[in-house]
Amino acid sequence: MGIRMRKPIIINRELSELDKFVLNVVELIGKYAPYVIVSGYVTILFGRSRGTEDVDFVIERVSEEGFLKMCDEARLRGFEFLNPEDCGGLYEMLLQRMGIRMARQGEIIPNAEIKFPKDYFHREALEKRIPVELSGRRIYISPIELQIAYKLYLGSDKDFEDAFFLYELFKEELDWVMLREYAKRLNVEVSF
Repeated sequence: MGIRMRKPIIINRELSELDKFVLNVVELIGKYAPYVIVSGYVTILFGRSRGTEDVDFVIERVSEEGFLKMCDEARLRGFEFLNPEDCGGLYEMLLQRMGIRMARQGEIIPNAEIKFPKDYFHREALEKRIPVELSGRRIYISPIELQIAYKLYLGSDKDFEDAFFLYELFKEELDWVMLREYAKRLNVEVSF
């Protein structure tokens, strides 16, 4: 796997089935709203060997009309929503700060958990998203510094391992002021 660590970050490798799923989701939601991928898939993208059942997407709040179009197109592209609501009900869930899940028709895993920004950190991830060229296709991920701090905040063994993996991979290029600010806001200590 080749990774070039400038912006955009360039990754050239054979695509996994999870990567293909992510690219299909991005192709759909990117037409309707700015988005950012956060959480576990970010570490998988950079080569960490770990499983995941879902890929977390934060999307800019869209109008109901825009969401209904996206919902209809999702179904035409072979996706289905795992939540039992119709498109209008799914939009209401998003407005109520809940996530909705979308998968390939007839499948449950992997799925995309989609949500509107819930807090400062979601808005920050959207505003400062990083472009990644994955085998010639562009996706957007959360800033690495925010990923590390947030993983430390979540605190499970898997989250600590994700944080350490990203730290080791990017330690020469991290914005330490930004990392410390996120850590302070999340009340966690960065001590690698």
